[in-house]
Order: sequence, then structure tokens, then C-alpha cells
Amino acid sequence: MKRFFSISLLTLFFSTFFMLHGYAQKWKYDFIVPDNGDFVQAIHAANQRPDKTKRFRIFLRAKYYRVKGDQNMIKAVENGKEIEFPSPMTVLTAPNTSIVGESAGSTQIENCPQHEGIDITSTLFCKGADSTYIQDVELWSNFKNDATLFANRAVSLNEKNCKGNVLKNVSLMSTQDTYYTNNGGTTYLEDCKIAGTVDFICGGGTVFFNHCDIRLVPRGTTGNRDIVCAPATEADRAYGYVFTDCYIDGPEHQRWAYILGRPWRNAPRAVFINCCMNVEPSKLGWGEMHGRRPTLFAEFESTNGHFELLDLSERKKSYKNAENVEVPINFSPSLTPEEAENYTLDKVFPDWNPQKVAEQVVPPVLHLKGKKISWEDIPEAGCYAVLKDRKIVAFTTEPSYTIPAGTREGTSYTIRCANQRGGLGLPSEPVVYPQR
Repeated sequence: MKRFFSISLLTLFFSTFFMLHGYAQKWKYDFIVPDNGDFVQAIHAANQRPDKTKRFRIFLRAKYYRVKGDQNMIKAVENGKEIEFPSPMTVLTAPNTSIVGESAGSTQIENCPQHEGIDITSTLFCKGADSTYIQDVELWSNFKNDATLFANRAVSLNEKNCKGNVLKNVSLMSTQDTYYTNNGGTTYLEDCKIAGTVDFICGGGTVFFNHCDIRLVPRGTTGNRDIVCAPATEADRAYGYVFTDCYIDGPEHQRWAYILGRPWRNAPRAVFINCCMNVEPSKLGWGEMHGRRPTLFAEFESTNGHFELLDLSERKKSYKNAENVEVPINFSPSLTPEEAENYTLDKVFPDWNPQKVAEQVVPPVLHLKGKKISWEDIPEAGCYAVLKDRKIVAFTTEPSYTIPAGTREGTSYTIRCANQRGGLGLPSEPVVYPQR
């Protein structure tokens, strides 16, 4: 008994030591789609696992996946009538879950909801799923499988009461209400793409958009203007939506027409810091919504596509209240340099470094001898993906791989390292079999 206790303490000591010094424990993905089942089954496996304190990593091979969702019966009101239908939403409720695609451009998950609505259409619904990590995936909500239906609410990602979520190189695609941040959450997005028409980033929580691509989607032939965001920031939060070093682009007819945001509910906050607006917004910049007033809608050093500073002097300075009376704002829509300093990542998330979570692992130098590829073990890597002619063919926790018999001459091999959450970094320099 004493010996067992000593071994357990020793194991705990080394595990803690390695974690504190950046040495990741080795692991393999818990569920590979489609090898072990489909996307919905992968999410169900994450939800049903007994130990949710341990991270569950889902890997999706490069493919287009059309999903039907959980299909449990839900109710909604449509045209004044209550209807019941199978849910198109795939719901993740378990914390500490990673969803990682083989590559962002070729790993697509799409649903096709038949009934529009912000609460009933999500391609992925993260409900209380703290510490969710998503990388290299496109989530697309394609209402009725008809790209011309551009004025319907169809949510790509819905996050409700999720704390500590990280999205890296993720595309969220739809029309209205593409990304619903719902309420109660904290999320960090890096190098992501969000596309839509009206209020396509909407909801509460504190959400930091770092170096993201914001895309305005054409609204058919109506000529109506797009609206980027509709914050519903909770009153007790110091930060709502923070866009830093982001890029906004879209169709030419939206130039000087679209608005950056409008106040939805609660105490809306949104700031754009050092953002390049290749298609410039309207001179007012911001808009009205149901007599609501923002707590803070502001910008700092917004530029056009030529990186020239935009003139912010005509930005909106008053909003109508519930009685339809125009009331001046009590803040400036143009931040000073000192004010802008309050919107750095360490100020918004003082007790959390999501940029470190999303950090990619640098690949090793490969050596080929005979049929054996070897490399120096990378302490930060959780596992290694082996690529044959740029396609993942195997995963290993060892710093070596044996090329199978029958492999043709001229075959190229590379390695990608997974970070602790499962996100795969850039490939190494290739080795070509056989060695010359």
C-alpha cells in the first residue's frame, strides 16, 4: 500500500512538473470523424463521457459534412402558429472539448435548417460547454439550402454560458445572426472569418476578436445595408465586443452604407481598435435599434483599404430613447490613445491568456534513413500528425514513423505538431522517399 502511494505521488509530481514547464502529456485524438462515426456522434461521445475534467479531442478529416443535428423534437412559433419539428442543432454541453479540422479550407460542417430563428438553427450550439476549443473548421448554417434566402436568421455558432472558449482559424458562415454569443460567456477568436448580413455577430458576453476577417454578404437586389454587430452586453461587464486588427470587406454597394453595430439590449459595448475597413461604413458608423442606447460604441484609428485614417468626426453622437427622444451620448465615439490602451488582451482578460492556448507548435526537422522517418521530440506537442503528399495518414505519440511497404518512389512526408488543445500547426519541411 505504501509503495503504491509513493508511486502515485511520484506520478503526480512528474505530471505537475511537466505541465508547469510546458511539457505536454502525449495523447491521441479521442474521436476521429468519419473513422469512428459522424460529427453528431462525436459530439454525443463528448457529452456522454464520464470524466469531463479531462479534455476530449475530436479530429475531423478534410471533408464536407452535412449534418442533420440532434433531431430531438423542438417547438417554435411560425406565422403565428406553434410548430414542432426535429432540431437541426448539434448541442455540445460538455466542457473541455476540442473540435479540430484537418484544414480550415477543406473541413466544412453545414446544416440546413428549415425554420428560421436565433434559438433553433445553430449548426453547433455550445451550451454551458466551458473551455471549448475549435480550430481549422468551417461552420455553415445554410437556411433551406438556398443562398438567395439572405434575410433569415440562421445561426452558425451559438455559445450560451460558456467561459474560456477559444476559436482559432474558424469560419462562421451564414446570413443574419451568424454568430450568436448569447449570454454569460468569454470567448477569444484569432484569425477567424465571420460572414453575414444583419447583426451577424450578436449577443452578450465578453468576446475578443483578434486579427479576424469580417465579411459583408450581399443582400440580394434589395440594396439594404448590412449591420456587423448587435451587442447585448450584460450591465456588470466592463467589456463587450472588442475587435482588434480586424479586416472588414464586402460588396461595393455596401461602401458608406453598412453600419458597424446597433444596440440590442442590456448595456451594449463594442469597440474597433486598429481595424482596416476596406469597405468603409456609413459616416455615422452606428445605428438605432428599438429605442436602446449603447453604453459604448467607439473606434480607434480605423483605416480604409489604403491604410489611411478614416474621419470619425461624423460618427453618431445621439440615440433615440424608448420615448423616441434623441438623447446625446455621454462618451466619445473616437477613443484616445490612452483609452485604446485599455483594450489590450491582458486588460480584457487579466487572469487568462487565450493567445497562449491558441499558440501553434513549431514543426521539427525530419530525418529519413531507409524507411524510418525520425525527428527530435517536441516537448510542447501532444501528438504528431504524419502527412503523406500533404494528406494526414497517421497519428503518433512517438518521434518516428515507419514508411509502409509498397510506398511509391517520390512520395513526400511531412509532420504537423498538435498543441495541448489538439490544434495542428504548420507542416515541417518534407522528406522524400526514398532518400537520394
